[in-house]
Amino acid sequence: MVGPAFEKIVWVNSFSDEAGNIVRAPFSDLIPLEIRNVVTFSENNGVTTMTLCSGPINATEEERSFFEGMLESMQEGFGGTFDQLEEYLADHC
Repeated sequence: MVGPAFEKIVWVNSFSDEAGNIVRAPFSDLIPLEIRNVVTFSENNGVTTMTLCSGPINATEEERSFFEGMLESMQEGFGGTFDQLEEYLADHC
């Protein structure tokens, strides 16, 4: 039996210490403490497309501005990761 098709996955990303407390990223004091991520799945002619949208939550204006300034570099990083996932799934599923 096949279960329902999921349309999106939502989660909050943050760095933590050994005790699980939310802490600043080790590489920048301006990265927001919490980032909400939404991956949406859509299908067109049998091809599934994944779309990732991310944004800071509970952030200061300075943190939001810093995050927005990083968006272009994040496109390259996530794109490469998703390309690897696509290759993995093609080989293993």
